[in-house]
Parts: sequence; structure tokens; C-alpha cells
Amino acid sequence: MAALLTRRRSDIKEITKLMDECKSLNIPTLGPTVNESYANFSVNKKGEIRFGLAAIKGMSDAATTAIIAEREENGPYKDLYDFIERVPSSAMNKKALEVMALAGALDEFGIQREQYLAPSGSHATFLDALTAYASQYQTSKAEAVNSLFGDFDSIEINKPKPTKIEEWSAIEKLNRERELVGIYLSAHPLDEFAIVMEC
Repeated sequence: MAALLTRRRSDIKEITKLMDECKSLNIPTLGPTVNESYANFSVNKKGEIRFGLAAIKGMSDAATTAIIAEREENGPYKDLYDFIERVPSSAMNKKALEVMALAGALDEFGIQREQYLAPSGSHATFLDALTAYASQYQTSKAEAVNSLFGDFDSIEINKPKPTKIEEWSAIEKLNRERELVGIYLSAHPLDEFAIVMEC
């Protein structure tokens, strides 16, 4: 099934059909995540299918390759800041960050999806602030490496903080997820009515 999903990854309608087939066969299918997903659909150690990063609508091949290469070389990403500091900003732009956040690939870092689109300080959104921070951090690090003293630890760059905002409704969150991955993965809009439907 992972191979079939990979083969059809550019066709969201086909992915939706195949994901529904997985559900009917009781094959667990998990959403994308920067710490476990590969470019294509893959099977983890527990036998679950993990959604591929390259299958997220709007995700670039350059960002996908950079995320996986960095993770393979230096281990899992510890938090959101570790992630954006390590993945080259030349490969990962704001659009890639946005589609990953809204598809749930950054959920494990504990920041709600709607917070990425909220205003942050002087920036239009938290995503804008993160993109600017990543670029500044990586430029400063490269300059420190090339300087005579190479003392990067003495450079202070303020990390942007997410703003507390009202949570999206479950249906809005799921609809945005479905736009990017082709199916409801983290839940289903009718889950809250499951008891009523069983009666």
C-alpha cells in the first residue's frame, strides 16, 4: 500500500481512495512528520504507513531533501527552533514551512497550527518571523565560522515566540489538513457525532 500511495502521490484523488482502502483494511496510516517521514510513503517499525513529505500539496523537493538529509546526518529534530536552525533556509522557504505546519508535519513540536498564521511582533505572521529568524541565524553562523575568532556562541538572536490565539474549530483544522494531504488524518469531522450515529 505504501508503494501504491507513493506511485500516486501527485494525484490527491487517488491518494484519498487508497487511504480509505487502508482504513477499511485496518492498516494504520499516520500523517506527515519531520522526524519520521521520508519523501515517499514509508512503513515504520510498528508496521504503520507514514505519509510522505513530498506528497504534501505545495511541498518542494528541495525542502523535502534538505529535511531528510539533515535528520539522517545529525539525528531527530528536538524542537521547532532546532529544526529551522538546522535545515538550510536556501532550501526551505516560508511556503514549505506553511504547508508542513497546516498538514500537521510540525505538530510534534507542541505549537498549534493556527499559531503559525497569527501575527508575531513586527512580522505579519509567526511563519514570517520564523523564516526571518532562520535566515539571520544561518547567516550569522556562517559568518562566525569564516571569521578569525569564530565565536558564534556570543551572538544573540532573539527567537520569535508564537502568539496565543483562539483555536480553530475542529472542522476548520481538518479541512485545511485535507486540502494538503487529500484525506482527514488526525481525526474526522463526524467523530463528535459517533455516539449519535451508533444509536
